[in-house]
Amino acid sequence: MTAIKDEPSEVEDNYDNLHMDQNRRGKKAGGWQVLGLDHPVFKAIQKLGFKQPTPIQCKAIPPILDGKDVVAMSRTGSGKTAAFVIPMIQKLKQRLSSGTRALLLSPTRELALQTFSVVKQLAKFTGLRCACVVGGDNMEEQFSAIHENPDILIATPGRLLHLAVEMNLKLNTVRYIVFDEADRLFELGFAEQLHDILKRLSESRQTMLFSATLPKILVDFAKAGLSDPTLVRLDADTKISEKLSMVFFACRDNDKASALLYLARKAVRDQKQTIIFCATMKHVEYFSTILTEAGLDVCFLYSQLDATARKMNIARFRNKQCMLLVVTDVAARGVDIPLMDNAINVHFPAKSKLFIHRVGRVARAGKFGTSYSLVSPDEMPYVLDLFLFLGRPLKLAVDSDVYKVDETLMGSFPDDLIHLETEFLRNIHEISMEVSDLKHKSDNAMKKYIRTRPAPSSESVRRSKKEFKTLECAPHPILDKSISMSADHSVLQELRNYRPPATIFELNASSKLPTSTIMKAKRKAHQRIVEKNKKDQNNIDESEEEESADETGVIESFDNVVRVTKLDMPQNDKAAAPSKAKKRKYDEQKERDKMEHYVSYRAADDETEKGYAVDNNANSFDALAKNSSVDIIADDDKGLYREKGKKKWDRKTKKYVGEQSVKRIRTEEGTLVPASYKSGRYEKWQSQQKMKYRNNDDEEEDDEAANKRLYRARSQKKVWHTKENNKRGPRDEVKRPEQIFKARRKKEKIQGYQEHRREENLKRKVGSLQKKRSGPGSFKGGSKPSFGGRSGSKPSFGGRPRGRK
Repeated sequence: MTAIKDEPSEVEDNYDNLHMDQNRRGKKAGGWQVLGLDHPVFKAIQKLGFKQPTPIQCKAIPPILDGKDVVAMSRTGSGKTAAFVIPMIQKLKQRLSSGTRALLLSPTRELALQTFSVVKQLAKFTGLRCACVVGGDNMEEQFSAIHENPDILIATPGRLLHLAVEMNLKLNTVRYIVFDEADRLFELGFAEQLHDILKRLSESRQTMLFSATLPKILVDFAKAGLSDPTLVRLDADTKISEKLSMVFFACRDNDKASALLYLARKAVRDQKQTIIFCATMKHVEYFSTILTEAGLDVCFLYSQLDATARKMNIARFRNKQCMLLVVTDVAARGVDIPLMDNAINVHFPAKSKLFIHRVGRVARAGKFGTSYSLVSPDEMPYVLDLFLFLGRPLKLAVDSDVYKVDETLMGSFPDDLIHLETEFLRNIHEISMEVSDLKHKSDNAMKKYIRTRPAPSSESVRRSKKEFKTLECAPHPILDKSISMSADHSVLQELRNYRPPATIFELNASSKLPTSTIMKAKRKAHQRIVEKNKKDQNNIDESEEEESADETGVIESFDNVVRVTKLDMPQNDKAAAPSKAKKRKYDEQKERDKMEHYVSYRAADDETEKGYAVDNNANSFDALAKNSSVDIIADDDKGLYREKGKKKWDRKTKKYVGEQSVKRIRTEEGTLVPASYKSGRYEKWQSQQKMKYRNNDDEEEDDEAANKRLYRARSQKKVWHTKENNKRGPRDEVKRPEQIFKARRKKEKIQGYQEHRREENLKRKVGSLQKKRSGPGSFKGGSKPSFGGRSGSKPSFGGRPRGRK
């Protein structure tokens, strides 16, 4: 009877449950001990310094240990990695050479390497072997890593599918699969790879899906790929950390460099690690150069940066050798730097979900953090979209406000602080040609970025033009300690808000110019219409600001409600009763009827789902998966203008042609993949290494056959130090190219040495003959030896003996 060795039996499950119950006994609640972990796993957790499990770990680890499929949502920095690594190691327990039993999929190379580091640390005392397969590394080394049958495999979907097609991997021994940062996996266009990988797995697998956000499309994917999943959704209402303080500065676009320079100096002075987000790679180069000229140590990342320089900059920032890191959204994906203090948005993100990913890097693990956002007038609609998504009101700062961590305000950046840095920036632009050139390039890149970024909602655009165009906000209270409010500041503020009552044509009221006469006539004709428009606008604003208490709330708040009816009202007061109350009552009744009977054309949580969505224009899952990235805008010129049907110049044909279609092949699972995935590199590597990969699906043995083979090997007589043991097999006559090259080099070396010895021997012989000829008593009678014939009875060198003439 055959039995699959990878699937645990019912007896083993019962033993594991009893062992976990025994580990839980006598332990205090609230710690890692209450989860019933084995000693090797608990020892590794203690060595890492994890004192208490986070909320997502407390909620997600028990159902994973119970063998259930889990879909977990929690904000960035809440400990999701340990939430799926710890129970996985607990269930794998020890090293087995049967094949890969756990598969972790990450969206980016950096995130996969970080997960690989965490897995190695947590599996340190278990003996489990893990391997990491990511793009950009040598495929031959990855072939060797998979041949070693690691217990845990961490990979990116693209490279894993490439290796699976190249090596014809089955992956049927995988018992656990984890989709880490699942929303990013679909944003980056890995849908086809994920479906192909799922088809290669066994149906009895346990699937875990972890994500910072959970849109409905991922729920649909979970329904298709998971069996009876358990949803763990924490902080679904807050969306961001409660310990995060959000600060918004309203400033002009030209003043952002001065504001950033002030905030960066303050962060370095306070020894707070700060990450700075920019729109494009040109802005990263420009701002990092400015900060370097100011004497600040800066690291920077963007998509086109060399891999070696990228690793060095990340290592410097992690080791706190520098306090500032300037990045783009593309480059920051997957870079996990723990315990950062501040995040600065120089350019406000175009999607609310992207803002959550940015600020989610600070205020982690119960630590307080601050996010600063520099908002220009054209970015105001995106701010309104964000507050609508978060469900919070947008408050403008006033002079009497005091800074509070839990209160979100938008204030202006004081001109006094901007003027402190303006002169410095002007000087470095005049002195350094590099800075001025980068400024010009960043301005051009900003024009392309504005044309390609997603548009805000039309309602937010309307509100920003209507409500916030004329409103003025005071300086943000977080900067009150750094500035001194002077009379000059108030005068400048009044001058900025000053609007002259007369036009340029009415400057001289006493003049009898035709322009002045025409303007007076126009004002007289249209004054009534202008005043009526202003009055209507004020009435609309008052109606929007007035929020009367709900009837249900009034009844619940007060035990006794005294009402005034028409019968109780005096007759002369009935006519004086305001018609506004009637209208409001009618509107409230109409709204209640509408809520009860009317079916809205969109869902109640439409704004929330729009914020979570990857693409607002695509309604289907397939259309969304084909799109590479929507939330993240490219940071270089090529990425900003990369389109599917873009034409390019062909120098051979001298005309514009479309991009060549990529040749595709169909795998055994029916998925179309690029033809380059099956290049024959694996077969070539196998022939060079003389190795054969044992496919568990084709060469699976049952226990009885394995025992027979083991008994036969043990019963064989070992003949050591005998002729039988020294016998070798038949010699392989087919030589590899390197063996032929080695033999030729050896032969040439021997021939060269022989030629050298022949020349040396010839020189020695000639020298001895010359000594004999010139020595005393030699060659008496004037006879000389002949080197071509014979002299007397002397033999000749190299010729036939000849007689005398």
